[in-house]
Amino acid sequence: MNKHAKMKLFTLIVFLFLLSANIFAQENTVTINVSKASLREVFNVIEKQTTYRFSYRDAVVDTLQNITISKTNVTVPIILDLALKGRELEYKIVSSKSIVISPQKKTGINAPTKRITGLVTDELGEPIIGAAVKITGMSVGSITDIDGKFSLDVNPGSTIEITYIGYRSEKLTIASAMTYNITLAEDSKILDEIIVTGYGAVAKKNLTTSIVKVKTDELPKSATSNMSQMLMGRAAGLQATMQNAQPGGNVNISVRGGGTPVYVIDGIVMPSGALENSTSIVPANVNRGGLEGLNPEDIESIEILKDASASIYGIGAANGVVLVTTKKGAEGKMKISYSGSMSIVDNYKQLPMLSGSDYMKYVNLFGKETYLLNHGMGIYGNTPYDNGFTDVFTDQQIAGALNTDWYDTVLRTGSISNHNISIQGGTKTLNYYLSGQYYQQDGTVKNSDMERYVLRSNVSAQLVSFLKLSTAININSNKYNNGLVGQTNSGGNHSNGSLAAAMTYPAYLPIYDENGNYTQYSYLPNPAAMNEISDVSTTTGFNVNFTADIDIIKDMLSAKLVYGYNKEDGDRSTFIPSTVYFSQIYQSRGNLGSNERSNKTLEAMLNFNKTFNENFRMDAVIGMGKYVNTTKGQSIRYTNIHDTIGNDDVSAASGEKTLSSWRTKDEKRSQFVRASFDFYDRYVLAGTLRRDGTDKFFQGKKYAYFPSVSVAWKVFNEKFMENVKWVDMLKLRASYGVTGRDNLGTTLYGAFDSSPSLVVFNEGSNQHISYYLSGLDYPSVSWEKTTMKNIGLDFSILKDRIDGSFDYFWNDVTDMLGTATSPGLSLLATYPINGAHIRRYGWDFTLNTKNIVTPDFKWSTTLTLSHYNSIWKERMPNYTWKGYQRQKDEPVNALYFYRTDGIVNADKSNMPSYQPEGYQAPGRPIIRDLNGDNKITEEDVDMVNVVPSVYGGLGNSFSYKNWDLDIFLYSQLGLKKYNYIYTWAGGSTLAAQNMNQSILVKEVWTSENPNGTIPGLTKSSASLPGGAGTDIGYENASFVRVRNITLGYNFTNKQLGALGQFINSIRLYADLQNPFTFTSFRYFDPEVQTGSDSNKGSNAEYPVARTYTLGLKVSF
Repeated sequence: MNKHAKMKLFTLIVFLFLLSANIFAQENTVTINVSKASLREVFNVIEKQTTYRFSYRDAVVDTLQNITISKTNVTVPIILDLALKGRELEYKIVSSKSIVISPQKKTGINAPTKRITGLVTDELGEPIIGAAVKITGMSVGSITDIDGKFSLDVNPGSTIEITYIGYRSEKLTIASAMTYNITLAEDSKILDEIIVTGYGAVAKKNLTTSIVKVKTDELPKSATSNMSQMLMGRAAGLQATMQNAQPGGNVNISVRGGGTPVYVIDGIVMPSGALENSTSIVPANVNRGGLEGLNPEDIESIEILKDASASIYGIGAANGVVLVTTKKGAEGKMKISYSGSMSIVDNYKQLPMLSGSDYMKYVNLFGKETYLLNHGMGIYGNTPYDNGFTDVFTDQQIAGALNTDWYDTVLRTGSISNHNISIQGGTKTLNYYLSGQYYQQDGTVKNSDMERYVLRSNVSAQLVSFLKLSTAININSNKYNNGLVGQTNSGGNHSNGSLAAAMTYPAYLPIYDENGNYTQYSYLPNPAAMNEISDVSTTTGFNVNFTADIDIIKDMLSAKLVYGYNKEDGDRSTFIPSTVYFSQIYQSRGNLGSNERSNKTLEAMLNFNKTFNENFRMDAVIGMGKYVNTTKGQSIRYTNIHDTIGNDDVSAASGEKTLSSWRTKDEKRSQFVRASFDFYDRYVLAGTLRRDGTDKFFQGKKYAYFPSVSVAWKVFNEKFMENVKWVDMLKLRASYGVTGRDNLGTTLYGAFDSSPSLVVFNEGSNQHISYYLSGLDYPSVSWEKTTMKNIGLDFSILKDRIDGSFDYFWNDVTDMLGTATSPGLSLLATYPINGAHIRRYGWDFTLNTKNIVTPDFKWSTTLTLSHYNSIWKERMPNYTWKGYQRQKDEPVNALYFYRTDGIVNADKSNMPSYQPEGYQAPGRPIIRDLNGDNKITEEDVDMVNVVPSVYGGLGNSFSYKNWDLDIFLYSQLGLKKYNYIYTWAGGSTLAAQNMNQSILVKEVWTSENPNGTIPGLTKSSASLPGGAGTDIGYENASFVRVRNITLGYNFTNKQLGALGQFINSIRLYADLQNPFTFTSFRYFDPEVQTGSDSNKGSNAEYPVARTYTLGLKVSF
């Protein structure tokens, strides 16, 4: 089935899926059939069918039984108008839960009135349901219906006021017009913003811990394939670093310098990594982000728990917690939304390699230079050059050299097609959100693409007044062609990734030889031939959450029951045909792998929330949970099969077959409690306690307690602040908490393993599988613990024109899980232990400003800054210190090297007297005498801390009438990093004609290039004191990257003319992603991590690209 047919099928499925939502689109109506009933009886009928409750004085409501009404599916105001007719009473709907009945106020005898109608909408033209419309100075009023409409009897000249929670109220003087259109603007007060926390939510003014919120509706998502890609630079204290730019590529998420955080989606802990089968026959070419089945368009908000707020999640929460809240339905008219975009993806400039003619020239040049060096001639000795070297390539060959663009055989212009549709709405008793996504991306590397389908539904039903059931279902299917860019599994250039192969092949070679076969050079794979290697992964996911909310005592005591189930399946099929020379052999071979994982969550909670009086409020949660995680999988690797059969029938393979399988299961049980106390609306005290039990440790160590306590002082509510009108919120906070980790990565129980090699007896007639002891019992190993401390300040001033927060933190990781070297003659080389102590500390800062706010023009700015550092307070037992290492408070990311000061020239006239032996030949780096004692010792080794001094993000949003412009950039500053371009500047490699090199060889020092800045060919087995290296190749890796520039235009309902009957709004936009990167780091990307220099495959990562997008959003 081709892509277009798949797209049509997907659209049909989504349409049918969403069409079912029509059953939920009923209005919030009442059916009544009463005869000779009293007012109280009418009120009871309404209360039973809605969430409304009536308030009135007994003396006001009579007991006459003279009301007869028979209506089906009518609104509450219609029933009340009929019931109150003839009575001098009026009603006021003050909220979605309350209606007040009171005596009518006299407005004068025979005062002339008229009935007006109106429509209340938000700034996007969407109707506002439930807005209160009241005549100023009177209790008479109305409420907008499901279409945002109202009607009201008023006196000419009267003033009406329209109010709705979250919006600024509007007043309107009634003139001669009979119909009015009112637009309400949002009025989001910073102190009332709701922040999701562990097992609850709290207003920002009452927050006692360090939690940052990211509102996803403000982020571009058109070219974003997973959630982590949205977070780069968006949250202070969260370091989001691009790991791989492939479709679905991974972004490393770290909270305050820790490891992988816990991910929680709608209250359910989810796996953080992608499900992927490994294969050893092709390069390690897959590094995708987790949560691949979650559509970014379905995310409402993301909260990052950075301090003791994470303690309530216990195991694993030491690295922080990322809470994801998905979109839900809300009471109101059905809304259908579509968003679609098309993108072009273009690679950044690659490291330029030598052209065909230049390759030949430098083979000759470095060949001669090597001859001089090896024979001690010219500048490398006392013997004159004897003209004994013969050029490898003639001038004629150089002049006629081909210039094959090997990059072009591997790279291409990519594209993205992203389509989303959603439908949402509901009544007072039933809310729904349904969505579907189709996402297709052709990567910028050939044979690299992804295709994803996602369906999601969030439905909640108020079955009875005390019971609400909610269900969330997510179904996804993902298919990836993996491409072959990546690090080699077998460690040699003979099995490079395709991009590295394109860089190694000399440009003078053609793609095909004279026989039409792929050109074969040395032992290297032909990059064009590698496109015939097939490597396909597919994953499917099913996730369902059931939640029951039970009101025990209304608005005070409730219970919640949660069941979550996540199931993912993955398959990977890899095949190398016999026509492809790879890993130094022409041989057909393949690998088939499949695996699956499941996660089950069972939780029960009891919630208490009560305001005892104006001076004391309390809310608390107590709960327990059981969590079960399982994985299993199998794979087969084989050789020698007909290319046309491939992976379709493994039994046809005549070569070696290797099978493997695995299965794991772990279980965790927990009890937890959280409580918060608010005194005098000024002082907040909160605490949590979690008890986690795991099956990974031995008896007596299976359970651990993880407490936290936090406080907040709402300074802005103090009496001495009453006259400080420009301060809207000022709050100080402090927190302390403990979390733990149980994942050593290996079992602590005695274990056996099998060897793939058979033990053979009697000339093969008896074959046995060998088993060996792979692990012993280690009952002394226990939990790793992290103690987190934080102090912070939240502020908002000038009517919320400026707001932000500042935090300082320090976390101590103790009893770290690790391994130590076993004593000599031990059965096993290492054994697991608890030991070592790391301290992480730093600060986070967030600032939001509304710089200009006028009716037509708005400009706002968001700035995030953060810094962290990690130091060793204690090393693991048996750690061997090097003489130059700092043994007190050594940075965890310390890098040690000797500084250099240029290169030894031909006559050695610039070489200092203390230059170490072995570094005294021309072309060698000059070692700096750091301490000035005229000798090179370990005391001259310098140290830098390889973490950025500052992580930052800066966003500016502008809007002028219907236009909007958003510019966002992020940065890492003060970082030194090795640039792997220097591994592509090997003169000796060219002399040996092993592979091509980059244009940087032109900067290598030679006898003919005495101004070269890269050390030359001179080799020495001598090492510098202590074995430390030099600073050659390390560059300033600071960068500022423009992540997004988005320009949009919004058509309102009024502008759409006749289309406005069907369409509420249309938005057209253009987005540039990664258009510019400002850095002094040359050629390779300063952010994307690369491997070691042991092989070239490590140094040619998936290229970073620019994305150009045109998009459309339509709301019906």
